[in-house]
Amino acid sequence: MSLTAAEAAKLAQGTLRGDAGLKLQGAAPLEKAGPSDLAFLADPSFAGAAAASKAGCLLAPAGSEELLAAFKGTVVFTKNPKYAFMLALRRFEADLRPAPERGRHPTAVIYPSAKIGADSHVGPGAVVEEGAYIAPGASIGAQCYIGRNARVGMGSRLYPGVKVMDACEIGSGCIIHAGTVIGSDGYGYVSPRGRHEKIPQIGKVVVEDDVEIGANCAIDRAALEVTLIGAGTKIDNLVHVAHNVRIGRNCLIMAQAAIAGSTEVGDNAIIGGQAGISDHVKIGENSAVMAGTGIMSDLAPGQVVFGHIGRPRLQAMKIEALLSKLPEMHRALSKIKKQLGI
Repeated sequence: MSLTAAEAAKLAQGTLRGDAGLKLQGAAPLEKAGPSDLAFLADPSFAGAAAASKAGCLLAPAGSEELLAAFKGTVVFTKNPKYAFMLALRRFEADLRPAPERGRHPTAVIYPSAKIGADSHVGPGAVVEEGAYIAPGASIGAQCYIGRNARVGMGSRLYPGVKVMDACEIGSGCIIHAGTVIGSDGYGYVSPRGRHEKIPQIGKVVVEDDVEIGANCAIDRAALEVTLIGAGTKIDNLVHVAHNVRIGRNCLIMAQAAIAGSTEVGDNAIIGGQAGISDHVKIGENSAVMAGTGIMSDLAPGQVVFGHIGRPRLQAMKIEALLSKLPEMHRALSKIKKQLGI
């Protein structure tokens, strides 16, 4: 599938300068793009580099017309070049990674009481258990497992090897990448007789609409009620969400973050990579927990924290700067103590 420069301009709602009929076969970074590629310039200060690009068509900020006078290719001037580039990538992706063909693969195992909606896809080796429901237009990849009474919403796509365990619910328009488990048992034990005994985990996971969950994540079912992933939240690869956690809407959670049980994360929060959040705490809405940060107590809305014990970002940065001076400070203190005979 190719995209013409005129079609790119329409997607971008921009103004075209150059060859409207130019056929674009792909997309590439500015410095590597060729005559049949689409590229974008986000920052007008890099217009010099753009002028040297061999891209066939360039998406550029509106108002940069004079700065790009030396660019020989076709240009689309638009309000948001990066967003326009993303819209064009969707067109190319549809050709490179087409949606699976609708229907049931003959090797899929679908129990009689399961309900499969029209125009859905159930791939090779997938298992859909008793009472499960696959909504119209959903895609269940190869070797996926959909547990008893589980639900997958309209238009959602599960990549190969995803497991949605018993009674868990996936909303509409969700994307869940390979190897993720939704509804694994929460980590709960009691030890009344000198050994650890498992507490049954009889709750479920509810993933609301338009959520994306990366590869090899584990979202634990609640002990009694619901582990919740709010609508519009995007979760990176290798994230663990423990039982009874409630994550708000439109949150961003990066790779290798871990959120312990019964924690609440407010709307629009950002959790950085390898952050660790203790159990039974509240992360306020619009807060940001930076990469590698540990949280052991409640965080007020709108805070930005950093450090092995989460502190306000600027304070944590000052502490980190001082830590590098500790050897020098120790030597100076030892010298003063020696002079004072202490």
